[in-house]
Amino acid sequence: TPLADAGMSKQLIRDTAREWGLAIWDKPQAACLSSRVAYGIQISPQRLARVEAAELALRRALADSGVSSVDVRVRDLGEQARIEVDAELAGRPGAWQAAAVAAVAGCGFAEAWIDPQGFRSGSMNEGLLPTT
Repeated sequence: TPLADAGMSKQLIRDTAREWGLAIWDKPQAACLSSRVAYGIQISPQRLARVEAAELALRRALADSGVSSVDVRVRDLGEQARIEVDAELAGRPGAWQAAAVAAVAGCGFAEAWIDPQGFRSGSMNEGLLPTT
């Protein structure tokens, strides 16, 4: 990226953004939306928009339920969605779970569930066979 090429670290970028008064200075990093779509499923603008809408709805549902999660991902498995939140929250039962599932399903998924393992970077790669 141009900023990395200029020798700017992520922390320096955040510090500079805060100094300039940008509201997004502490926005959590997020991988490309296409990384949320399972292998073998065609990526389209509509599919990416559905994932984005589901993640926004999930964040709202969590906030409305009085819980928060630093890491939030909706994994698009076709007509199903796997919800990943912070591992500590994923293991905590509560009304937030039904609200989260309903919010994500309401974005066009036939079924949604909360992954009991919580958020894991690269979780879409877990089912792939290792190369030798």
